[in-house]
Amino acid sequence: MTVRSPVANGPGKPARGLGGLYRLLGVVACAAPFLPATASAQVLSQYFPELGRGVGETWVDTEQIRISKEYQAQGLHLGGFKLNGAINEGAGYIDNANHLPGGMPSAVISTAAQLGLASDWSTDSLYANASVSDMRYPSQPTQNQTTWTATIGGYHDIANDRLGFDYSHLNLVQTPNVLGSFATIQPIKYQVDRAALSYTLARDGRFSLMPEANITNFSFDQGALLPEANGIAVPQTYRDRAVIVENLTARYRWTRATSALVMLRGTEIRYTHGLAGYPGRDSNGLAVLAGIDYSAVHLIDLRVMAGYQRRFYRNATYPDYATPIIEAQASWAPTRLTRLELNVQHGIEDSAFENVAGFSYTTLQLGVTHQYQRDIILSGHFTFQKGDYQNTPTHLVGSILTQAGGSQTIIGGGLSAQWLINRHFSLNLNYDISNQNVVGTVGKFTVNTVMVRVNMNL
Repeated sequence: MTVRSPVANGPGKPARGLGGLYRLLGVVACAAPFLPATASAQVLSQYFPELGRGVGETWVDTEQIRISKEYQAQGLHLGGFKLNGAINEGAGYIDNANHLPGGMPSAVISTAAQLGLASDWSTDSLYANASVSDMRYPSQPTQNQTTWTATIGGYHDIANDRLGFDYSHLNLVQTPNVLGSFATIQPIKYQVDRAALSYTLARDGRFSLMPEANITNFSFDQGALLPEANGIAVPQTYRDRAVIVENLTARYRWTRATSALVMLRGTEIRYTHGLAGYPGRDSNGLAVLAGIDYSAVHLIDLRVMAGYQRRFYRNATYPDYATPIIEAQASWAPTRLTRLELNVQHGIEDSAFENVAGFSYTTLQLGVTHQYQRDIILSGHFTFQKGDYQNTPTHLVGSILTQAGGSQTIIGGGLSAQWLINRHFSLNLNYDISNQNVVGTVGKFTVNTVMVRVNMNL
């Protein structure tokens, strides 16, 4: 099942008749540990809403609900709430557990669990959920990693307006197979705290307006072990920062299925720890976007936001950075048993070095899902990612902020088969492959992963 990010029925999405039965779990933070592990340019994009979405409401993919409705877990009804839970046990093999050139193979043992509580009220909404994921590599224990997330959110309707809110805490790790990351001997632990608030005015009208603000705090709590550093850990506290974003989104609904959107976005990045002898790296950003949102139930969903963004550094020593910004999602069901999905993103991102140059990234993900039999679902995906890096300003060369110009490319894909045994149990077989290079190393390498997973649902 595809669980989408928390969204409001605000800019770009007509209200969906999900009902209490389909208000499952909460945010994608709960589902993330159960999805195939793929490299990503923006680690957090899988946890939070797309551009121009509100916050505080959850919904699931109704098309996949329709395909496998008789196998959907029912959860437990507790008064005005519904409790959902799941646990996933997996085992497999990876031929490069280090995600580096010349990396070593290992068996893989994974455990993931999720628990979600969501209200089933006729008005307003409240949800809370948590997830944990543990990956063990018996032959490469330095790659062992445990992550967990927790979220609480909801919305309150005020006449024809909607106030949405959520708060998330994420304990994550950064590994070399992520676009913009760099070569490290073991995963880097970090925490993310994010609070968001949105207010949609006249949400059911032809024209609506939604201001939104969120603040995200990044905290890195360990040093990074680099291959060439001979066991010396490079401190990571210089990456600690707060990112403040303000959005103003206007939507005009032509029809119930089609809306036009315009967004103005401001971004402030403030670093917590300065670097002695170097100018501050704080910056401000501005972006203007326009787009369209179209939804034809059980057939086509299309959402495109595109525009221009620019980053201004508060210290004139650093050059400004500008690039187009694009976020597009599309899905098409050519038959009632087959579905295609496309996701494209382009914009500015901070690299793992979190230096002043950053990089522009482009990602493309294409997926297909087919219900081969009533209880067997086949799927496949293809991923293309590219990062283009600027040279570090001359006065930073040789420092902790050094970044060489160039590019990084990740090409990957995979196949999976899911056997839906009953409402409470399913069996998954996954194969994933990726080919890439990593900043700080020479040459490309390929990683193959095979996993068998057993899912148990409440």
